[in-house]
Amino acid sequence: MNRRSFLKYSAALGAGSLVTRNATGSPLWEAGAGIPMGTMVLPENPGFKTKHLITVIYGAGARKKEVFDPAMAPNLAKLATEGTVFTEDYGETANLHGFMYTELFIGRDAPSQTPRFPTWANYVRKKTGAPASDFWTLQGLSYYRGWTYDSKHFCTHPEYGLRYGSTSLTMNKIFYEENKATPREIVDLNVEKALGHTEKERKQLEEFLADVLARKSYLPPSTKRPLIERDVQVGDAQIITLTPQILKAFKPKLIDVQVLALDDAHADFGYWNYNTDFVEYVKHIETTDELLGKMWKEIQADPYLRETTSLLIRPECGRDDEVNIYGQLGHSEGNYYAHHAWMIAVGPDFRKGAVVNDLVQRRDLCPTITYFMSGQNAEHSTGHVRTQLFKDQKRFPAYTLPTTAAMPDPKPGPTAEERRVAEKVKEFARSTVGYGD
Repeated sequence: MNRRSFLKYSAALGAGSLVTRNATGSPLWEAGAGIPMGTMVLPENPGFKTKHLITVIYGAGARKKEVFDPAMAPNLAKLATEGTVFTEDYGETANLHGFMYTELFIGRDAPSQTPRFPTWANYVRKKTGAPASDFWTLQGLSYYRGWTYDSKHFCTHPEYGLRYGSTSLTMNKIFYEENKATPREIVDLNVEKALGHTEKERKQLEEFLADVLARKSYLPPSTKRPLIERDVQVGDAQIITLTPQILKAFKPKLIDVQVLALDDAHADFGYWNYNTDFVEYVKHIETTDELLGKMWKEIQADPYLRETTSLLIRPECGRDDEVNIYGQLGHSEGNYYAHHAWMIAVGPDFRKGAVVNDLVQRRDLCPTITYFMSGQNAEHSTGHVRTQLFKDQKRFPAYTLPTTAAMPDPKPGPTAEERRVAEKVKEFARSTVGYGD
């Protein structure tokens, strides 16, 4: 650009005469009337109908093959037809669960498990001025296989911090038979005062927990596939069961649900060891699908919530393309199916029956949710807003893949000898315990 061109460009910018255009060349809005995000400019007042958003991080690692199989996950398969599905949702890493959850929440690289930059809930709370009880983060347990999950409802960034955090509940710290604490003591022990709940909000939390405990409504409904009696599976069932109850009681803007149990697909090496293998993974897929289906059905039965509630579901990573020689399903660095995950979005503002095969990335979730629920920018995120989601797409610029999405070549698949050994292991399993029937 020479001096004359620069002056001409500057004059046009100062006069507000530059026009952003969509793919067809028609103008969208004049400069100054939108919000710049990355290489895009988005409308200042998107006018979305959604007032309440549930985000399910379907961890730890759920593969496309099972999730979109109507025989194995009929509820998610049905949801996929009712909303927008992303089939190529990329993540740079595939084996650091505690960090990958955080990366989803903050929309950028996560050097620690506790977010150092704002989560989408932190952004939305600060930008909208909504109260603390409008934001919830739920997890079945605090610690699993070296990763920490109940430290993700706030960040350590000086402009945000705990004062813009979410109401965080951890199931195994509250709902167990030996817990003799009163509802008020549970609130005082589990909900940090620095979150800024008013006394009225803390009283509402106390009354809500008292009702849940009295009715034992934290207990999951019966399922076709019984839960394994371990804290991690029970905790997953409890958070999904409690989500519609919280939604009805508090009408919050955001509920974040952290599912954890799927890492049983390979939690311990050794065939059939400690109920951790591909068969248990399939059980979790089926049970979680059933619980999510019941949750969404309950929400859709409420006339108000049906018109104002949206649901996003995405795992933090996928899983490998094949069961290994131990009868387990890992999530290996460099494996295409482990890095390339999926997302389902359903609600009044999302396209129905849309399948997006464009490459997108994990870091997009934070800026997308921030914009969706506040109309503003997630200023520290390095992802981009997924405009492919929204109805009336001509109002929005086309999505562009951020430069932060490094795409390493996937490692080569298993050798012929490795495949032969894996098939022998599967044959042994079929002949002994019916695996694969």
